[in-house]
Amino acid sequence: MRWPALLLCASVLAAPAARAMEFNAVGETLVLSGALDGNDLVRLRNHMAGAHYKLVLLHESPGGDLFNGYQIANWVRSEGLSTAVSGKCESACGLIFLGGVERSFSDGRPIGETMVGLHGAFHYETREPLPELSPRMAYVIKTMTAGKYPADLLQRTVYPRHPDNLVYAFHPARFKTGPKRGVMECLKQADAAFKCDMVEGLDALGIGVITNPSILALDVETKALLARLGTAP
Repeated sequence: MRWPALLLCASVLAAPAARAMEFNAVGETLVLSGALDGNDLVRLRNHMAGAHYKLVLLHESPGGDLFNGYQIANWVRSEGLSTAVSGKCESACGLIFLGGVERSFSDGRPIGETMVGLHGAFHYETREPLPELSPRMAYVIKTMTAGKYPADLLQRTVYPRHPDNLVYAFHPARFKTGPKRGVMECLKQADAAFKCDMVEGLDALGIGVITNPSILALDVETKALLARLGTAP
């Protein structure tokens, strides 16, 4: 049985993604971009046949199919691969990112536009929350962040009051002044607007979303590919 999708953007929630995730190889880096669909795990396995990669770079992905997100994350971890993010990596993409044994933000996009977003599962057609999937999601996030993801924040992440609620993790360098900041909760309001507030004292490194405090410098060829791929719609 195919699992319901874990999606974010309203435009994506209205219907399943029209395009599958795109795979591009640059040397020992595999670049994954766009939304996941139900066939991406099989496509990835076929793409990997006979290939050898060290890094999975996730570029501008709004998420997609939850089952494939879990499976690709497990594959990344089992292969001992590192992950890096360029631009937004939301929802199921965030789970894939957490699969990396070493995780970094890259300079593929400006650091202010680079983030990892996580939220609870819901059905893309009915928009109904799926709390029965939350315990497994909580376990995956807790395990892959080595227990650093705060328990109260984890509860709010996987059991949101509204399916559109989201937790974003930013690099510590995103906010250079003031108290330690780097985790933002965006909550859907009754008027359909979002109220986004920083969670003081937390950032992507502190909650285990990234393991590497340095920003990963990508080579010229990879940056040229990212420029051709552009940003998420």
